[in-house]
Formats: sequence, C-alpha cells, structure tokens
Amino acid sequence: MVCSPITSRLALPTLVALCAGLWPSAPSAHPHIFVDSGLRLVVEGGVVTAVEVTWLYDELYSLILMEDYGLDPDFDLVLTEEEVAQTLGFDLNWSHGFEGGLVMHRGEAELTLGAPSPVSLELVGEGQVRTVHRRAVTDPGGSGTVEAQIYDPEFYVAFEMIGEMIVEGATCTPELIRADIDAAYAGLEAAMDAIGGAVAAEDNFPAVGDLFADRVVFECAG
Repeated sequence: MVCSPITSRLALPTLVALCAGLWPSAPSAHPHIFVDSGLRLVVEGGVVTAVEVTWLYDELYSLILMEDYGLDPDFDLVLTEEEVAQTLGFDLNWSHGFEGGLVMHRGEAELTLGAPSPVSLELVGEGQVRTVHRRAVTDPGGSGTVEAQIYDPEFYVAFEMIGEMIVEGATCTPELIRADIDAAYAGLEAAMDAIGGAVAAEDNFPAVGDLFADRVVFECAG
C-alpha cells in the first residue's frame, strides 16, 4: 500500500499521512510513490528552449489522489472540464529542497530550468492520473549530447524514465540508461551505515535518490 506523508516532497494530499504508522521503518518504507516519466524537448536553432514533463502516477496513489480531490465521482474514467480546472497544477507547489526532480545537462554544463506551468491533467488506462507540465530551458548550445534525469534526492518518490521521449525541432535519438540497482542499494547501505544504521524520521533518510535514477541521453543530428 502506498501511504505516507508527502508534504516534504510534492504538494499532494495530506490524506496519505493517515497511513504513516503502517510502515515498520523508514528504510523499508522508501519509496512511497512510483511515477513513470516522459519528456518532450522543444529545440529551436539547435538549442533546447523548453521541456514538457509527463508524470504518470502508480495505480494505488492515483486512487488516493482521486479520492482526496473528488475526481471522477461517476467512475467513467473521464475528467470534466470543471474537475481539470479545479485540480490542474496540484503537483507543482513544490516544497523547499525539491525542484521538480528534473536535471538536464549538455556535456558538462547543467541547463537552467524555469518555473513549471501546468499543461494537462487526465486519467488514463484503468484510472491512473497523468499530468504534464512545461518549463523553459536555458541551453548554451554546442555539440555535446543532452542528458536528462528525473529523481527525488530523498527517494521519497521513485521516478522511472520509461515514458515517451520526444524531440520537436531536431532529429534526435533518445537512449534510456537504467540505474544500476545493485550499485544503488550498495550506496544506500553505505549511507545508512554512515548515520548509524537507523533513521529516526522521514527527513533523516539519506539523500540517495540520484543513485536510483535512470538517465536519458539525446543524440541529435547536426
């Protein structure tokens, strides 16, 4: 069951906090939410000018979201314009220390990302919540490949970059490089040893999200 406070990561419903006591310990509780992610890069003149980020929430957490926000009360798996208008952007009010999870580089240079703006909210499949938001990108350009990762540093949310990877305005081939899970868990064990092997509270969990992060490399022609 995906239940635990989420206020320290994404600004999501406090209903989840009611289930916090179900977890035996913080290490076994992480992560709490699972999100499949996709990207749409907008390229103009050889540089990335914007990115649209898709988040597809797992089935159980989608159910919690729908109940907490009163979505789809008629169970037809279609959101009304009013439901979308009232809820769109619910997951973009990020708390301090979480900047949306997306990190982009061209070569060694990190790209600057603007504030997020909501694009869409819908239900897909058997009722999973899918949102899209857009961010401006400052890209120095050049011949280096563009790389992207999406992760929560504290690994409260587990992102997988298995959604669509699309590039507009250039011919690019995306390559998904999955995280080395064995190495990630070894790194987590080392981080736990460094703090004595015990976590007293959610905000005391080591920042190991990057160890579990997928990476997408965009090779672009020209």
